Amino acid sequence: MPEETSPRSTSRRPLLLAGLGLLIVLAVIVAIVMIRGAGDDVPTDPAPTTSDPTLPPFPEAPASVSGHARLTVPEEPRFAEGTFWARAGQEYLVTVDVTSEKPEGSGGNAMYLGVTLSCSPQAGGPGITAGGTQNMLTGEETTYRNQGLVTVAEDGPVDCSIKLSAPYDDVASAGTTFDVDGTWRATAAGADARQASTDGLPRTVDPGPAQAVLSTEAPVEAGADLRALTSLHLTTCTIVNGSREDGRAWCDEADLDEAGSTVQLTATAQLLDSSGEVCQELDAATTKPDHIDEYRHHRLIPVKLEVTVPQQPCGTTVRVSVAVTNDGPAPLVVHRSNSSLVVAA
Repeated sequence: MPEETSPRSTSRRPLLLAGLGLLIVLAVIVAIVMIRGAGDDVPTDPAPTTSDPTLPPFPEAPASVSGHARLTVPEEPRFAEGTFWARAGQEYLVTVDVTSEKPEGSGGNAMYLGVTLSCSPQAGGPGITAGGTQNMLTGEETTYRNQGLVTVAEDGPVDCSIKLSAPYDDVASAGTTFDVDGTWRATAAGADARQASTDGLPRTVDPGPAQAVLSTEAPVEAGADLRALTSLHLTTCTIVNGSREDGRAWCDEADLDEAGSTVQLTATAQLLDSSGEVCQELDAATTKPDHIDEYRHHRLIPVKLEVTVPQQPCGTTVRVSVAVTNDGPAPLVVHRSNSSLVVAA
């Protein structure tokens, strides 16, 4: 009689096969994990980071900030506020460029606008102010350019901004709203940068031959590239008002002329020998004739001169000077305030 197969043992066989298959799959997975984990003990370089604790908290030169302001006379807003990081003992050339225009239909023949760049080290010490005042005429773009040198005793931030001034509320342009654009820039100027003394200003320049009004000297090396930037703040003697500085008026009532002044500026660079005598004329730059009439009255005129020292120079000192030619008919005041001359590499 054939042996009977138990129904129970027949039903268990598929379960045993399934369990065996599951064990095989688990074993394979564990083996893969162990193989992949074998490299975990190998030291790896940390992921590179973009932060560097030695970097200063503000941008270093060259740095710049641009801004836009919209003001209504007689407001005095400040804009283009920013900060750059300065290194101890380094000279920094900071320039300001501002443009604006008297709107069509606004009151009066001209509209006064003062511009002031201010830069102050946060740790204290001397900063700079540079700018100028002009009367803007309807439909004519008016530009303000000026500059100065900043140095700090220790590494630290320098705060800069541009202030606008249209402070008179009793003028024809009161209530006028207009736009102003401005930029300041800070660049390293080199250890031999120089700024001219303005001790000889203010002064009155009568119509006639050119008169030197600012001058400075700086050491130079063979083949060096130099830039000289100057801005003169001028007032024509059409009226006495507006010519005051140092507690007095620099326009003489007897010499007033409503026709104003036509002026040119010339910046000249010369090499000096060891005895201080001029041994070579390097270059010169002269502005176009600029007529300052009774409505314009004030003018801020810039000049830029770029020169390269010869490879075999006759001296190691450069003298840069600025002269004013006034073709009249009115005398002209050169103000100390907001007049500057900077020589930098």
